Amino acid sequence: MRLALSCSDRDIGEFLGQFSHFGAPVKDLSRFAALCRRLGDPQDKLRYIHIVGTNGKGSVAEFCACALAECGFTVGKFTSPYVRSVRERISVTLPGRASRDISGEDFARLSAIVADAAEQCGDLEFSQFEILNAVAFLYYLEQRVDIVVLEAGIGGTLDCTNIIPQPDAAVITSIGLDHTKILGDTVEKIAKSKCGIIKGGNAVAAAGIPKGAMEVIRARCDEVGANLVVPDIAAAEIHGQYGIAGSRFSYRGQEYRLSMGGGYQVGNALTAIETLRCLGVPAGKIAAGLERAKLPARMEQFALSPGNILLDGGHNPQAAEAVKSALEQSEFRSRTAVIGMMNTKDYRGFLDVMLPCFDRVMFCDGFAPGAVPAEELQRLAPGAEVFHSPQEALLHAQSIADGDLLYFGGSFYFAAEIRKLLV
Repeated sequence: MRLALSCSDRDIGEFLGQFSHFGAPVKDLSRFAALCRRLGDPQDKLRYIHIVGTNGKGSVAEFCACALAECGFTVGKFTSPYVRSVRERISVTLPGRASRDISGEDFARLSAIVADAAEQCGDLEFSQFEILNAVAFLYYLEQRVDIVVLEAGIGGTLDCTNIIPQPDAAVITSIGLDHTKILGDTVEKIAKSKCGIIKGGNAVAAAGIPKGAMEVIRARCDEVGANLVVPDIAAAEIHGQYGIAGSRFSYRGQEYRLSMGGGYQVGNALTAIETLRCLGVPAGKIAAGLERAKLPARMEQFALSPGNILLDGGHNPQAAEAVKSALEQSEFRSRTAVIGMMNTKDYRGFLDVMLPCFDRVMFCDGFAPGAVPAEELQRLAPGAEVFHSPQEALLHAQSIADGDLLYFGGSFYFAAEIRKLLV
């Protein structure tokens, strides 16, 4: 399949559907290297901040991209998952302007080049993520970006994004038990996979990483001679506002305001601050970028009548703890949760944390292939209501709301479907 010049998001989805979700099993990066070689190795002509982590990658990427744009740089940003359009995974942030996604026309043109190169690689089986990553490298080279904020997919060492040369900064935002079938069933094994992006230069590891995982990271930094930086959480002083509506804090003599909700974003901000300090970005520019940064479906609020809606795509126990912490800062009279989850995630662990936070719970499926049947989730919370359509779930939740907090989350796929109904 080749895309028409003016392709739609649906066309892009069908194009990517020609390729498998994960591709053939990966033992090294030779497969993706073969594809990039046929494209002229565009990845070798760019600079990077490379980001891995169980949670927080998207927020740290957005903080870094916005701060660098405040300095006058043109910044490429490669992230996942998407909420509004698959094209938002490949974007450019310009100085003084909002981030813009790759256009349908540019995606169609560059994807044809990548697809031709993939065919020339014989019987190599590429994943959708590899194809997207290759399109991104070509696009950023064309756009002459000054630096790319590159978010890994799964893991680090064998993730196709790790084909890049030594980045300006390698960043680890968190370590938790996610994708355990691929990365391993302990935080130490997962850390070993993720810290494979550290090749020397600057390495930034978030505060609060489990002790065993941090030991693995330190050993990797010693092995390759990387300068390891860890934020000093004790040096951060919260100033009043802290929670769903955003946060205010000071750190190393600079005042910061975050527009993104959730107190946990302070930790993500500290990781970004230390990353940007490694690159020589002035504190004032960092502060301006952090205040400007926003992401859809990450503790995103909609003040609608009836009900105040909180939309969040977090989907693992670690993300659930972050939402729980934010809810503890809120003052709503009652809280209702509408949850949809994917069968590839630890939905039992997620619900163990989340369910006690709410007065009323509903479950929903029908938003994506692989959604956990709502009745299966209901078995974990007898008495919860069940819906098979995001629209029906939203309408019912709003019909019973009376100034309450309505939380929709459990999956970015579910959050994306709800968001389409809200905006």
